[in-house]
Amino acid sequence: MDTPAERLRYLRKRAKFDTATDAARAFGWVVPTYLGHENGDRTPSRKLAKQYAEAFRSSWEWILEGDEKGLPPEDDTVPIVGYVGAGAQVVFSGEPEGTFDRAPRPPGASKKTVAARVTGDSMPGIAEDQWLVYYDERVDGVPDEWIGELCVVWLSDDRVYIKKVFRGRDPGTFDLISTGGLSPLRDEEVAYSAKVTWIKPR
Repeated sequence: MDTPAERLRYLRKRAKFDTATDAARAFGWVVPTYLGHENGDRTPSRKLAKQYAEAFRSSWEWILEGDEKGLPPEDDTVPIVGYVGAGAQVVFSGEPEGTFDRAPRPPGASKKTVAARVTGDSMPGIAEDQWLVYYDERVDGVPDEWIGELCVVWLSDDRVYIKKVFRGRDPGTFDLISTGGLSPLRDEEVAYSAKVTWIKPR
């Protein structure tokens, strides 16, 4: 592994992401930027290398220079890719307030399972402060079998929420329902969704 691109590919595969796009979306990175770094079209800045190193549990020195400072062994954890804030909106790590961390792997987890940490009373009646919400690979739209279920939903304007999903009034739209008296989001266009698979108390 002689280049940063080769080392990024190694780390991404070790983290069980099949494609660079999967990894970028899971961690909230700009997809074309990460693809360019993994393809070798350009070298990441030190700032971005540090983000990649945190996410992939490596060191930025190894990514940029091949200076290995202890690549950690595989363990039984999954990445925490963001936090759940006010209104059950998800903010991904790499955004200004985000930090990377790891969480215990839940029962039945797949290689694409990730988690988000709840902050404050953003999900009343479902999850409390510092609880972990786990989900797997996102898919286009909302599958029929997920109607009425708690899902992570990516809206067409890039907002991301954890809500129960129901069909909207207009074809192809969805109502997103929270607990605790929060106003529902009506007739929203959902670009992607991922079903919540596990909620772990702190």
